[in-house]
Amino acid sequence: MRIQGVSIVVAVLLVAAWSVPSAAAEANMDLSRAVIVVASPDKPVVAKAAVMLQEEIQKRTGISLAKAASPPKDDTAAIVLVVGAPPKELGTAPSGLAIPDEPDAYAIWVDTAKPKAPAVYLAGHDERGVLFAAGRLLRLVELRPNSISLSSGVRIATAPKKSIRGHQLGYRDTNNTTDAWTVAQHEQAFRDLIVFGANAVELTPDFDAKPRQSPHMVMDANDMDAKLCALIASYGLDVWIWFALRGNMADPALAEKELDRANGVFKNLPHLDAVYLPAGDPGETPAPDLLPFLVKLDGVLHQAHPEAKLWVSNQGFNDTQTDYLLKYLETEKPAWLTGLIFAPWAEISLKELRERTPERYLVRTCPDITHCVRCQYPVPHWDRAFAHTLGREGANPRPRAMQQIHATQMPYSEGFVTYSDGVHDDVNKTVWSACGWDPDARVEEVMREYGRYFFGEDIGPAIGEGLLAQEKSWVGPLKDNASVDATFKQWQDIEKKADDALKSNWRFQQGLMRAYYDEYDKQRLAIESEREAKAYAELKKANDIGPEAAIAAARKALVPPNATPEAPELRKRIEELGAALFKSIGAQLSVKKPFLASGPERGAILDFLDQPLNDGPWLEQQLKAILGEADRNKQLARIAEIVKWENPGPGGYYDDLGNGAKEPHLVPGKPWAEDPGFVDSPQDEYAGNPNVPQDPLLGEPAAAQSKSAVRLSWLDTAQTLFRAPLRMRYENLDPNAVYKLRVTYAGRFRPTMKLTANNTVQIHGPLPQKDPVWPQEFAIPKEATKGGTLDLRWEKTQGRGCQVAEVWLIKQ
Repeated sequence: MRIQGVSIVVAVLLVAAWSVPSAAAEANMDLSRAVIVVASPDKPVVAKAAVMLQEEIQKRTGISLAKAASPPKDDTAAIVLVVGAPPKELGTAPSGLAIPDEPDAYAIWVDTAKPKAPAVYLAGHDERGVLFAAGRLLRLVELRPNSISLSSGVRIATAPKKSIRGHQLGYRDTNNTTDAWTVAQHEQAFRDLIVFGANAVELTPDFDAKPRQSPHMVMDANDMDAKLCALIASYGLDVWIWFALRGNMADPALAEKELDRANGVFKNLPHLDAVYLPAGDPGETPAPDLLPFLVKLDGVLHQAHPEAKLWVSNQGFNDTQTDYLLKYLETEKPAWLTGLIFAPWAEISLKELRERTPERYLVRTCPDITHCVRCQYPVPHWDRAFAHTLGREGANPRPRAMQQIHATQMPYSEGFVTYSDGVHDDVNKTVWSACGWDPDARVEEVMREYGRYFFGEDIGPAIGEGLLAQEKSWVGPLKDNASVDATFKQWQDIEKKADDALKSNWRFQQGLMRAYYDEYDKQRLAIESEREAKAYAELKKANDIGPEAAIAAARKALVPPNATPEAPELRKRIEELGAALFKSIGAQLSVKKPFLASGPERGAILDFLDQPLNDGPWLEQQLKAILGEADRNKQLARIAEIVKWENPGPGGYYDDLGNGAKEPHLVPGKPWAEDPGFVDSPQDEYAGNPNVPQDPLLGEPAAAQSKSAVRLSWLDTAQTLFRAPLRMRYENLDPNAVYKLRVTYAGRFRPTMKLTANNTVQIHGPLPQKDPVWPQEFAIPKEATKGGTLDLRWEKTQGRGCQVAEVWLIKQ
């Protein structure tokens, strides 16, 4: 039954830390004529909550609910926003419904004592509790054009599990989207985060005489940061900033310069709650020099913001420097430090960091939810076709993975502020916010609410399911992944039903583009794999028809004359959606005009639509070199080497490390669910170009001098980080045979490694990566395999970790 002429009351009360189910019959109340009552008009965040509620409902229904300072006298319901228990004249909480005495907590219930004027109460422990109650109501109500309804059985009391639930939204030139936003677009993003429970936003100010500007920025970065800071604070959210040092603070002159720069940054911001200072990425100051500098920095911070807190991460610190930091905290007990931040490229686990950090200091995390490869939480065993096209910043809804990563961090931290560089990780932000509030939240329900809130009641749940399905599309080898085709059809069905409003919704455009891109990659991979197979088949005829004829036929197979473009309709739609995303949200999906992404790894996925998905470029280079060889026998030998590349011979084994489908002898380490950051376990790593390091700021070596084309098997490697060795194990070997090892060392770290067999036999000492990349061979002493097993162990002696691309164990 629908109750006409209802008004809504939003009350901020004390709320319990759990949800209380209702036993009452759940009628659907029509709230289309409700009144929002602001019962705490002296509370600015409560007033903000009322405006947010009013405006977000209007956007979705066309109805602008009236606001009032007191409940209406007629038969109209009310939404009362009030901090603390509401006055008795406004109503009381149902028996058994308590409001937790915790920050940000709230209760929501419906009072139907007056059937013609039921009241919906949003009751919060504090001002922010009202804000989050309003956000929860927006997820509960059913919003349709000219219609607002709510179940009369709503009865909730809840408090967040984590006190810090934030996300980074940096107005900086390296972001792939937000540097194009206006203040209004930022405010909408803040509201969207609030609705799912976020209570902090981290900015990335870069105060300088001439701030680095993006071509898309609508105003000076310093001016925008100041405006955003005030806007975030107006919602009662915590304002964090990420502030990285430039250079080594052991240099007194440079240290003074950085203190002056910091002073400018802090004074430019009207409100500031916390500063996150990374020790690395970027940063290059050793711990013994950094800590005295931080004492001075804290003084500068408190001149501008007396209540602001200083946090530091140990990212980039080696074991010696981390030991120094933690010993300093234990012995000196600095009052100026609030806590430590566990961030990407920390060389110890979060668990170890928390256990070794004195209890008085908090620990917060900075989870990288924005990247898919070459990052803290890469997609496990990702297909190389995706890794080389969608890359680091393709649209990456990973709701189940994000919940699991959150679960591994939850016992050891006060909460999180995620690292983000765009909107491609929008789903991940939502899941982190929801899990920060309730770690037991069902991901399926979170995505259903995400769909309803951002896309509407009718089609929203289907889009939520479509985003869940996209995570499955990245599981397992692409060529056999039926989920890609099913998910593509799912999104096409939604696309056919989309009205103009949905078609212009950037979240829909982004999800749809991912579906098209996945299908495009799959179809291209099938075509290019078939061409490569035909080329190899032609090369196998070289002994019969001659090297020149075989090479000519192979080239024709790789690049057929008059070949039609691969999946042209899919490509066209991807490009259309890319243009639409640039228009709707400022997504910079290419380094070319008009997008002007800051770099190829910053979301520029349109630039990789023609990225080779087979070994064509490498084959062409090899074939050209073979034709330049005068000796026919040498030509045939080199062709045979190429054709038999992965063949280790009778009794031998080949592993294409980094390719999850072809690395059976890799010792896997911990289950992914226990070690999603691969701190103690090997991972599949993908390099965009092994000749160009991804991040020189992290101490990666200079690029190789060679510009040779590379095999795809060299672009993915098995990798371990920092302390962890890389291990392989062979069983059931012939104890009477002699074996040799052939290894391809490749990878962006370009590490120096040593290799031992069975922990006792040295196969080679510290050895740097070759330039150009090519396999190397090493003798295996017979004593190492006489027991029928062989354990190989690589350990880095220099660099960030071990990386190995290919391994052959060859029986001689």
